[in-house]
Amino acid sequence: MPRPDTPSFEFQALLDAAVDAVILIDNHGVMEVFNHSAELLFGYTPEETLGQNVSMLMTGRDRHHHDGYLERYIRTGVAHIIGVGRDVRARRKDGHEFPAFLSVGRIAGSEPPRFVGFIQDMTLRHQALAAAQRERDRASHYLEAAQTILVALDLDHRVTLINRTGSEVLGRDEQSLRGRDWLQSVVVPAQRARVAGELEGLVGSEQRRPLHSEYSVLNHDGAERLIAWRCVVLEGTEDGPVGILCSGEDVTDARRAELAARESSEQMMHVSRLATMGEMATGISHELNQPLTAIANYAHAGSRLLAQSEPDLADVREALEQIAAQALRAGEIIRRLRSLVKNRITKREPASINDVIEELGPIVRADARANDVRVVLDLAPDLPIVSVDSVQIQQVLLNLLRNSIDALAAIPAGQREILVSSLRNDVGDIVVAVADTGPGVVPEVLERLFMPFVTSRAEGTGLGLAISRTIVEAHKGRLDYEPRAGGGARFVVTLPSEPEPSA
Repeated sequence: MPRPDTPSFEFQALLDAAVDAVILIDNHGVMEVFNHSAELLFGYTPEETLGQNVSMLMTGRDRHHHDGYLERYIRTGVAHIIGVGRDVRARRKDGHEFPAFLSVGRIAGSEPPRFVGFIQDMTLRHQALAAAQRERDRASHYLEAAQTILVALDLDHRVTLINRTGSEVLGRDEQSLRGRDWLQSVVVPAQRARVAGELEGLVGSEQRRPLHSEYSVLNHDGAERLIAWRCVVLEGTEDGPVGILCSGEDVTDARRAELAARESSEQMMHVSRLATMGEMATGISHELNQPLTAIANYAHAGSRLLAQSEPDLADVREALEQIAAQALRAGEIIRRLRSLVKNRITKREPASINDVIEELGPIVRADARANDVRVVLDLAPDLPIVSVDSVQIQQVLLNLLRNSIDALAAIPAGQREILVSSLRNDVGDIVVAVADTGPGVVPEVLERLFMPFVTSRAEGTGLGLAISRTIVEAHKGRLDYEPRAGGGARFVVTLPSEPEPSA
């Protein structure tokens, strides 16, 4: 190849069209060609570089060793930098150093040998790589700092990643879990089939909605931990899902605390029911005494009838029928008492609110009669069904009725009346009101009416209304107080009705 001391027009156009910096040097490292991209990259003009050693573009160690590399190659033919692309540091005219990628090749047929170098500015690439590394480091820090468990699974449910929190909860390091089947290694055996079905359903769903689930995992010593999970599908670029990412929160202690609180609340409700029954004991015993006395009287009458020489069997039959009726009456009172005072697990079922109210009849009437109180029911027909724990709602109503009976003690006999009403309001909720003709709630108690241990009764615990409101709110309802028109108190229980089935 002829030496291009003066490059032809075509050759110069080719050099200037090159995106990379192109530099030709002789066997001593002296620059012979310095294209336009090299001017832009280094800031030198061709006049400043041609005839100068190429080491002026280098930094540090490379500048001092470059000529030695050329001499050794020419002497031995062993390539050290020739024909090998490598990362280097380069130096601009203004002294600024930058990363570059250098490729050097020998020009075929040149003798003495001459060389061509291609230089690419790697600044932007290095910056992009550094930014990507920073993002990876930041993501890694976030992953490790997260207080929730983070687990990534492939489509075969093998672990591809688990963060530090997950490792701590399970008592296993990431390396021991990576690549292992999550279901077989971690999930409790009884729940593996369900969890597998949920994960398959998540991946197979077109909507890609997050999966919310709770299941237990086994830590290193075999103890179970209950985890609340939220899982999403990891999408690939074109080939669809590539895995599943799950975040989990250890709710074991929270669930235990909730269970303890629920058991404590139910125990308190039970104690409250017993206290209410104790307050109504006089009326209840009177109510039970009436059918028992009637049973005894009819039994004696039947005995006398049978003692006659020619007993009237019709009269005997009537006495026996009355005995059976009074026994059923007494049995119903006892049945209601047992269901009300029994310590039982909360159980909500569809029910008619009017039936719930009317079942209290025997007990409420007994207490009302013992205190010269008239109880009136005004129940709207055809009300929608409610989903309630009937015993708990009856406990609320008994508390309200008992409070009204106590309040009416200050009112002259003959003016003591309680109205229990039910209706459906404008938004479709069921409203049960207990209104009395008593003095109402005193102002100093009104603001703290539903707080625990607030009571105007010397013998009261102050828990009845607080527990009643807790019960109603647990049914997604409300318990409110308002003065009764004309004087007295009115407590209102509002409960959501069951949605009507679609046609």
